[in-house]
Amino acid sequence: MHNGKLPTGESQPFYFPLDHPMMPSWFKGMETIICKCGLWPAGGLLAQYPNFYCPLGRIDCCYCWLLFLQPDFVEQKPLLQEFIKRHSHLCDFYPKYHCEINFIKQYWGVAKLRFRVMGRAATIQELEKKVVASLDDIPLLHIWQ
Repeated sequence: MHNGKLPTGESQPFYFPLDHPMMPSWFKGMETIICKCGLWPAGGLLAQYPNFYCPLGRIDCCYCWLLFLQPDFVEQKPLLQEFIKRHSHLCDFYPKYHCEINFIKQYWGVAKLRFRVMGRAATIQELEKKVVASLDDIPLLHIWQ
């Protein structure tokens, strides 16, 4: 994770420095991070509510909710997404198993249709040629949409 931001705008590292005497490069822990942000309540907090069922309407019932709602945590992007964007590529995550918006499923659907239309193959070599031809036959415009 990237460093967080304190309410003052100052950067807050989530890991102890390499030269720390007891815990070099260890994660500081949620309690330490919350205290440093000045969000620790006088009565303390649970690490997590039992079975993750927090009371409705409360945002300060446990460490998880309190940190989960902080702006620097909300704005944090997955490392994979940041890596892809840093290399000037588009990163687009689709919901799992949702064929209507997943272009790969649409691509395979069109490829299978074109393969079936080509008819049966008599030999394995002819089959391979038909598979390659059905995949190559799909226009790029169809893939990009």
